[in-house]
Amino acid sequence: MANAHDTIAAHYAAGAAGDVPSMFKDFSDDIVWKESDGSTYAGTYRGMAEVGAKIFGRINDEWDGFGAVPDFLFADEATGKVAAVCTYVGTFKKTGKPQNVRVVHLWTVKDGKVVAFEQVCDTAEQSKSMS
Repeated sequence: MANAHDTIAAHYAAGAAGDVPSMFKDFSDDIVWKESDGSTYAGTYRGMAEVGAKIFGRINDEWDGFGAVPDFLFADEATGKVAAVCTYVGTFKKTGKPQNVRVVHLWTVKDGKVVAFEQVCDTAEQSKSMS
């Protein structure tokens, strides 16, 4: 079983490679996913079905080339907590405007499964590409 750092690193690597099934292979079926307040995606989503439909389905419909490019991953293996400092990239389809937005993702991994995610994002900066 991979450690927390490697589990999250593998998620980002799969995303960069366009390997969607591998992005989610270590996610718990009952994951709790929180998007930043102020975001058009704001809210807390429970379970892969809801996360898939209300987050990743929308991203796929609304963005070209969307990605979270990690700069740093910090892990506390004793607690399974991982913080990822990333940059969101991609172009919003409706406006044709690109984004280049700093974001922090806070992950919790237990027994090799991703059980929680929280996004901390400059939603005002991200909304510039969406309007």
